[in-house]
Amino acid sequence: MAPTMKPGLKKKTILKKKKSISEKLKKVESDDESKCSDNSLDCIEFNSESDHDASSLSEDEGGRVYDSDDLEDEVEKLKTSDPEFYKYIKECDKSLSKISESNGFDSQAEEDEDYDEDDIEGIKAEKLHKPSTDLEIGSDESDFENQVNEQDQFIITLAMIQSWREKLQNSKQKLKYITTATKAMTAALQRVTIDEINKPTPYKVEGSSVFNGVLQMCMFDLYPAILKFLKLPPGCTSKNMILKSKYWNKVKMTVRSYLTDLTKLLNNVSSEDITCVLLKHLHQMISFLSCLPTIVKPILKRLVALWSANDCETVKVVAFLCILKLANSDPTVYLEMILKAMYVGYIANSKFVSPKSLPGINFMRQSLTEMFSINEAISYNHAFLYIRQLAIHLRNAVTLKKKENIQSVYNWQYLSSLKLWTDVLCATLNKKQLQTLVYPLIQIIIGCVKLIPTVQYLPLRFHCISMLTKLSKETGKFVPVLPHIIEALSIVDFQKRHSKTSMRPMDFTCVLRLSKSQLQENVFKDAVIENLHSSLMDYLIVEAHTISFPDLVIPLTIKLKEFIKNCKNINYTRKLRTILDKVKETSTMINEKRGKSGIPLYDLKAIQAWESDIKIAGTPMSQYYDSWFKLNQQQMARKLTNNIALGEFNIPTLIKHKKKENGNKEPAELFPSDDEEFEANFGSSDEDKEMNEEVGSDDNDSSIEDN
Repeated sequence: MAPTMKPGLKKKTILKKKKSISEKLKKVESDDESKCSDNSLDCIEFNSESDHDASSLSEDEGGRVYDSDDLEDEVEKLKTSDPEFYKYIKECDKSLSKISESNGFDSQAEEDEDYDEDDIEGIKAEKLHKPSTDLEIGSDESDFENQVNEQDQFIITLAMIQSWREKLQNSKQKLKYITTATKAMTAALQRVTIDEINKPTPYKVEGSSVFNGVLQMCMFDLYPAILKFLKLPPGCTSKNMILKSKYWNKVKMTVRSYLTDLTKLLNNVSSEDITCVLLKHLHQMISFLSCLPTIVKPILKRLVALWSANDCETVKVVAFLCILKLANSDPTVYLEMILKAMYVGYIANSKFVSPKSLPGINFMRQSLTEMFSINEAISYNHAFLYIRQLAIHLRNAVTLKKKENIQSVYNWQYLSSLKLWTDVLCATLNKKQLQTLVYPLIQIIIGCVKLIPTVQYLPLRFHCISMLTKLSKETGKFVPVLPHIIEALSIVDFQKRHSKTSMRPMDFTCVLRLSKSQLQENVFKDAVIENLHSSLMDYLIVEAHTISFPDLVIPLTIKLKEFIKNCKNINYTRKLRTILDKVKETSTMINEKRGKSGIPLYDLKAIQAWESDIKIAGTPMSQYYDSWFKLNQQQMARKLTNNIALGEFNIPTLIKHKKKENGNKEPAELFPSDDEEFEANFGSSDEDKEMNEEVGSDDNDSSIEDN
């Protein structure tokens, strides 16, 4: 058995062998130098002429040349003296030979010493593989004869779109054709966008028919194909199921790119019909969007813009449905972001209120109220923060009393925010955490009424009164609204004559502040009485069945009696006298029933049961309110539709006169009378004739008197 050697000793012996070889090489080199020193010319001739012997010379680390034959002899001697070192040198020699063979162009460059660097690079380039220029580009559309444009883009045809749609529906390679469809969508986007830098795509869309075809393919076939690829049931909207699918990571980036393109397309499309189609498709893809949180924010920004600022009602509704679906997909992640974006959009687009913009603002408020009803904890944080901001603005206006501070409260944005939180708190009666904000909101509204109690801001007062009445009705909490309604009677001087006459009625729906010229018109007082009458009716019906109603209306009865006594306008006193009579009747009835009931004041449950019985049985005030409410709804409908003749009326039908044959050559009747039409629609009788005669005689008498 051969003796083993330690690793450290082995390295030392190898180093000793190397030193002995290098010493022998130096000795050979010194002999050559001595020869060259004796006859330097011969050495020069040898180096220049005998090129065939150049391969037998080698160069050491110092750059000196030595004979390779002597080196080989020394290596052969190691075979007997040190077999292990000899084996090591041979292995190194084999690895060097392999490297030299792999770099063939280097040896070629060494043999041809006369080559320049450019020549060596040319040799390397010739050895590299060059593809043939006759090769064709392989693609999924090899069945079609496609024309390639200057940018190497395939022009999409309708036949290609039809083939892709069939493959998306039936092919097993879903991912391949899903990617193709998304690239086609990118090409369609490049056709619409001009200034934006889009990502490269191998396709190009030309013509409106191809553009519509690409959109139809993506709208109808892409969503089912993705679901089939993910092995999910049709119509699946669960975020957890999508994330748990083992194929989601394969299609994730493709869907992300597609949704980004879809958002850009929504930004650049002006047609309302196409926008509605894209939004309906996006509503389908919301389940995938909820799994991609990095692109939710730009898409949500566009949806909120369409929901708040678009003129088309259909676009607004579909955009809101997309937002609602995104919020319900994962409320803990997206609801807070959505509520903030929607509230900012609502406030920004309610700066100016007009009859044209009012329906859109009401829709935004109703939809935002629904969003705040999804999650109580998140909604409470937002509501508390924004109501606190409203209170801070009101405090600054009350304490500082500067013009800019008052304007920060008396504007449509502030009032729209108050209306929103009124609706939210009225819609979330079963959520106790939000109901704690009812009292501070009521205090803010009352403070807003009392800030500037002048005639010019009477419209704002009536807006605040309607909010307080709604809070009292829906929440069941007592709110002292009657003093603010009664105060309007003392603010306006109804005895003063008007200096301007207007035939158009004044409406406070879209008005917060009245100008001085409007205060001098005759219709101003009419509008004040109308709003005061409707405000009294809305509030009194809330309290008409309560056990405290007779005590509550004592200040009202005193003020109404005083107004009726002093006011000389019969139209004003007639309306308020009717309310006063119904209030007295209701108070008398409740007093009688309250005295007979014998319910102690501390028994709240018995009082609530008694009040519910009174409400079911009805009161004179409630009966009068029912009849007034129907008439008021008709007036509101006429106001909203601008149709004065709205109602159940017998509208006369038009009768076309037949052309009379002028066979007897009688003169034709150029202007036929309307008597035939009147008789055909309403008939004629002797009483009508007598009435017409009396009217005619009265007209003659009046004309005589005038003369």
